[in-house]
Amino acid sequence: MRLISKRNLFQAAANCPEDIQEKVKAWYNTIIKSKESESWNSLSDIRNTYQRSVDQVENFLIFNIKSYRLIVSINYKTKIIYFKYLLTHEEYDQDTWKTDK
Repeated sequence: MRLISKRNLFQAAANCPEDIQEKVKAWYNTIIKSKESESWNSLSDIRNTYQRSVDQVENFLIFNIKSYRLIVSINYKTKIIYFKYLLTHEEYDQDTWKTDK
């Protein structure tokens, strides 16, 4: 897998508590370095890695990282993940992120 907007992901994480920053780094390492992520073709494949800590809402995947939500979209065919948002649970509940195409 390849991540688009790596810089934006880590800039967003820099504003979070240190434990969240570490979890974001671990997530990044899993998607970039794991051979398992190369075989992701659907949400169920991703759940084999992340169990219940990932959900799909419309065209977004939501990874639960403690009290934060990491929001991405994935093109399974090209194996590209697009970082969209790293939000607190309160920001996530406002639903403004859903208007992003």
